Formats: sequence, C-alpha cells, structure tokens
Amino acid sequence: MSDAENRIECPNCGEQINVNDLLYHQLESEIKKDYNAKLAEQEKAFDARQAELGAAQQALQQSRDELDAEIQKRVKNDLAAAKESLNKQLKTQLESEQQERFASLEKELNEKTEQVKALNKAKADIARLEREKSSIKESVELELQVKLNKQINDEREKIRNQESERAQLKISEHEQVIGQLKNQLAEAHRKAEQGSTQLQGEAQELEIESWLSSQFPLDTIEEIKKGAQGADCVQIVNTQTRQRCGMIYYESKRTKRFQPAWIEKFKTDIRERNADIGVLVTEAMPDDMDRVGQRDGVWICSFAEFKGLCVVLRESI
Repeated sequence: MSDAENRIECPNCGEQINVNDLLYHQLESEIKKDYNAKLAEQEKAFDARQAELGAAQQALQQSRDELDAEIQKRVKNDLAAAKESLNKQLKTQLESEQQERFASLEKELNEKTEQVKALNKAKADIARLEREKSSIKESVELELQVKLNKQINDEREKIRNQESERAQLKISEHEQVIGQLKNQLAEAHRKAEQGSTQLQGEAQELEIESWLSSQFPLDTIEEIKKGAQGADCVQIVNTQTRQRCGMIYYESKRTKRFQPAWIEKFKTDIRERNADIGVLVTEAMPDDMDRVGQRDGVWICSFAEFKGLCVVLRESI
C-alpha cells in the first residue's frame, strides 16, 4: 500500500493524517498503560520482599557471632592443611625430577665413557700395528695418541659442565615456583586475618549499640551506617520530662595498636555532629595509659570500662 493510501483527511482542519502513525500512537499508549500496571505490581512485590529480608537480617544477626568463631577456626585449619599438603607435594615432585635427571646424566656419561674406552682401544691397536710396520712412525703415532686423549678429556669435561648447568637451571626453576607458591599462601593468610579483624570490630560496635539500647530505653541510639563519615553510634539522652538533654558520641576501635591520629579525627567528628561528649572504646590503650581517662577532651576506655563510664557520663549530662 502506498503512502497516499495510508492517509486520511481530518474533517475539522483538513490536514492529511497518516493512519499508520495514528495506530502506532494508540498502540504505544496501551503498551505504556499495561507496563505501568505491571510495574506497580512489581513494586508491591518488592516491598513485601524487603519486609521478608528485614526479618531474615534480624535472624542472621543473632547467629553472626557463632559463625565468626566457626569461620576463624575453619580458615586456620584449612590454611594449615593446605600449607602442609603443598610443601609435601612440592618436595616429592622436586626429589623425583632430580632423581630422574641425575639418572639420565649418569647413564649418558657411562655411554660416553664406554665410547671413549672403545676408541682408546682402537687407537692403541692402530699404534701397535704401526709400530710393527715402522719404527719411524712410532713417535708420530704417540704424539697423535696424546693429542687425541686430550681432546677426549676436554670433550668429557665440556659435557659434564653442560649437564651440570642444565641441572642447576632446573633446580632454580623449581625454587622460583616454590617461592611464588609461598607468597600466594602468605597473601591468602593475610586476607583471611584482615577479614577476621573486620568482623571482630563490627561485633564490638554491635555490642555497644545493643547494650546502650537495653540499658537506656528512653534514649535514642543512632547507628552511623558503614561508609558514612563519622564515628560508629550516637546516644541522644532523653528523660521522661525532657527530650534531647545532650549527646554522647561513641567510636569503636579493635586493633593491636593505638593510633594517636584517631583523637584529632574523632574531635573533628564530634564538632561536626555537635556532640557534648566523645568516647573512644579501644582494645589497645595508648602507651602511657593503662586505664580509662581523658586525652585532649576525648574519653578513652577499654570495652570492659565502657559500661561504667557511659553511666557516669550520662548522669553528668
């Protein structure tokens, strides 16, 4: 059908209208309407799924500590078993290859020796026959024999040096492979320890939030989400007669060594949050502090001292 046959004239304005375009727009409108309806149903299903995931997350949180201990134990056992098995396998493979190589070299050397013996015997027989023919040739034959023996010895020494160099290169290659595997094993062990340290830090943060929520039901305990700027959680102090009496800012650290730079960063976070008090709960205390105390306006304590300190600080607010 031609383009002219696809057009009709508008009875109102007289403009030529393409029937195919009109049908396309009507079909497009119906498809969009159907798509929006399906999208609304999917969003409703997504909201329901979000509620189910929230319940599952609460159940997962309860078993997290047990899983953490089990994971650490399994990772340690698996790494130890893998390391022992790898060392045994490499040692066996290297010893087998070296034995095969040395056996091949010894066999080849014996063959060369037999060839040299046969050649020496043939040359000696020739020299004996030549001496019988003429005494004049005796000195010449003797000189040739000496030269030939020297060449044979030189060739034998050259072969030994070449085979020794090949064997040394093979050993160096195996040592390089062993070194690479050891580095890979150390890297896997480091990653496993790093993951374990992160889980331990998160466990202490969750324990702080849980204890504050249960101990002070009137207060508002706000968690600082992972990746957001700032510390770990905020305690907004409330009473039965007054809201937002003050704010205590908590940050949890669970590393093997205390970093003095933590204090300045934490003080900046406290100012930006407009908190009244800052508490740094750390497993590793500063070198010159063996118990709870203040450093540059920031309270520093261990997890064991945290519960008593936060009660006192809340009462002071």
